[in-house]
Amino acid sequence: MLMQAETKLKAWLYGLILIGIALNVVALFSTSYWFTAASLAVFLFLGILITVMNRSSSASLHSEKQQQEQFRTFIQESQVVADRLAAAVEEVNRSISQLLHIADASIQGEEDLKARSDQAVGQLQEAFAAIQQVAAAADHILDSSLHMHKESEQTKDTVVDVCRSLNATDEVMSDLHINNDTMQRKIQDLTSHTSKIEEINTFIAEVVNQTSLLALNASIEAARAGEQGRGFSVVAQEIKKLAAQSHEAVTTSSEILTSIESGVAQVVAAVAEEKKSVALGISEMKVMKEKIDTIFSLILHVNNLVASTTTSTKTQSTLVTGTRSSLGQVVDLMNETMNSVENTLMQMKKQRQEVSMLQHINQNLDRSSTELIQAIQAVGLQNTKGTTNVNIQEMKQLLSALVLKPDITSLIDGNHAAQLSAVLKKTDGIEAIWSNRADGTFVFSLPEAGLVNGKGREWWKRAMTGELFISEEYVSAITKKPCITLSKAIIGDTGTPIGVVGIDLILK
Repeated sequence: MLMQAETKLKAWLYGLILIGIALNVVALFSTSYWFTAASLAVFLFLGILITVMNRSSSASLHSEKQQQEQFRTFIQESQVVADRLAAAVEEVNRSISQLLHIADASIQGEEDLKARSDQAVGQLQEAFAAIQQVAAAADHILDSSLHMHKESEQTKDTVVDVCRSLNATDEVMSDLHINNDTMQRKIQDLTSHTSKIEEINTFIAEVVNQTSLLALNASIEAARAGEQGRGFSVVAQEIKKLAAQSHEAVTTSSEILTSIESGVAQVVAAVAEEKKSVALGISEMKVMKEKIDTIFSLILHVNNLVASTTTSTKTQSTLVTGTRSSLGQVVDLMNETMNSVENTLMQMKKQRQEVSMLQHINQNLDRSSTELIQAIQAVGLQNTKGTTNVNIQEMKQLLSALVLKPDITSLIDGNHAAQLSAVLKKTDGIEAIWSNRADGTFVFSLPEAGLVNGKGREWWKRAMTGELFISEEYVSAITKKPCITLSKAIIGDTGTPIGVVGIDLILK
């Protein structure tokens, strides 16, 4: 019955230990203090239960040695659990410190990002306002280009009309030049005819003079004849009268011809001047036509440029409109990003508060683990000093040679597994062997390590200072049995420690 009672008590003890560890693990990720209080209550009840078991064991004098051995095993396992819990607390505390550092850096980065985002939003808004002004200017330029294109088309049409008018004027001037030539020929013919008339008048004047002379002679002869010549005298007088009239008519005709010749001469001179003017006008018209053709070519070129400018301006206006729309969307996205940054910053601050709360919980868990270790030590048995059958000096030499091997200095998992497994297999007295990196994480461990990280252990700290460390007797976290540990640093190419190799020696 007593053994059954002790078995039940031990079952309760193990159960309470597991419950306490579970409550502490839950407390790590919970913001409630109830889990911490519950874990403390469990460990307090555990101490009471251990005391009861101790007293109950004392009552069984006939099995005291067996009970002490069993209790020693329990104490050793409890010590390992407490050590693992303390190591876990230390790792959590280190992680919390890193989380706090990361949270502070993230908050600072988010605040810097928020400041830069505010500045970027301001610059984008300025750019958006500038783009709007550019868009307004582009629209104005487009209107001006369209108006200029319209004016250019009208100018081109006007120049075409001018060219047509100049061509018509050129034709008129050519006709005028031809008419002048014709008129000059006609006037020359008229002058020729006038000269002939003058010759005829001269001839008639001579005939009249002869007739007057004949009439005078006839009058003289009629007077001599007397009465018989009276009739002939009358005829002579009439002939004389006709000759006088003819002379007067010839004189008048000569004067008129002289006047006509003078007028024709003036007309000839005027026609000659007009011909020169027409020729000059034709020459000037030709120059003007050439200039108008040049102007027309330039107008066509300008019109093409204006058309191209109008097309480019339309494209520019479309692009500016698209850019304005895109920039507006970017501004909206930046505003949304700002809201997201502000939300992220707020969440990070909350996260930091939660990490601070987790740090506080971890401190409570640290105190609980310390109290657990103290409680275990308070109820534990005084262990006798263990002994080992191996030569410590040989182990030191083995370890010193092992850390110098290239496979070990490479810190490659496979190489470490091969080398350390071989050493454990062929060397008596070694119950565990392992290696760590400079950050305390395990490269290899055989048997599997009971710790997550060895950075907080004394054998790691002392070895990383360059010392070949030999520990006092303690309970191994790997085998859960008393042992001593030897550890030495792995030295890298730069002469600085890059890791640690450790071995546990079996104690009797």
